[in-house]
Amino acid sequence: MTSKFDKGLILQSFEHGVLRGGVHLFETIDSTNNWVLAEIGNGRDQPFVCLADHQTKGRGRRGRHWLSPPGANIYLTLAWRFELPPHELGLLALAQGVAVLNALKRIGIADAWLKWPNDVLVAKDKIAGILIETRGVSAAACNAAIGIGLNYHMPETIVADSSLDWTDIVGVLEEPVPERNLVAAMLLHEMVDMCRRYQQKAMAIYSELESDLVGLNGRQVAVRRENLDETTGIVLGIAQTGELRLLVEGNELRFNSADVSLTAANNASAPGAEHADH
Repeated sequence: MTSKFDKGLILQSFEHGVLRGGVHLFETIDSTNNWVLAEIGNGRDQPFVCLADHQTKGRGRRGRHWLSPPGANIYLTLAWRFELPPHELGLLALAQGVAVLNALKRIGIADAWLKWPNDVLVAKDKIAGILIETRGVSAAACNAAIGIGLNYHMPETIVADSSLDWTDIVGVLEEPVPERNLVAAMLLHEMVDMCRRYQQKAMAIYSELESDLVGLNGRQVAVRRENLDETTGIVLGIAQTGELRLLVEGNELRFNSADVSLTAANNASAPGAEHADH
């Protein structure tokens, strides 16, 4: 059994007043992102955090179900107001993916890697996902709900409902495994730090993140868009605007939203094994 979330433990290393709107813990909630978006609409001071032990309607990208069994993982959404034009938020999901990588490094998982646009994997298995939704968008500012689901100790009976198998912190780390409250606190620290850095230099942050964005570089992938058209090509990298750059029959194509999977030729080896410096 994992221990219950404890606000005091999570906040003890934060300076007073950083999370002006508070830390809000729930045993069960429909979705941490839903609650945060509603509270943004209600005018709650930002930043603030929602953390749940169980989600009944956890969501991933495009409304997909996010497996959220009780007492198992970390379901967390951070509300943050960016005084930036919306077009400068293209790298935010990937930047928060790097925040997850940084938190995992701090607990001893050094071989996780970032799979565009919002998955964190260890080898070929998914350990975390990011979902960012916005409200109150204007020409110069935007409210963001930054949702992260991080697998801590997933029940073995849970079957993945996506093309990616899951893994978790307990399964990856050898003993001793850091307590769940400690992991949640580290993750939140990295998320807040990344938001601050992003606010200060959104247009320059690409150079800081670049070494963590190379997980798919040079690999042949299949890219499927919402209309179910599939394009196969070689990944050239991530653009400074957050788009995936793909070489297709000698031409570069860019995608700002799609599902990406390694082709059969690439599945023989785990991408994470080739990016252990992440």
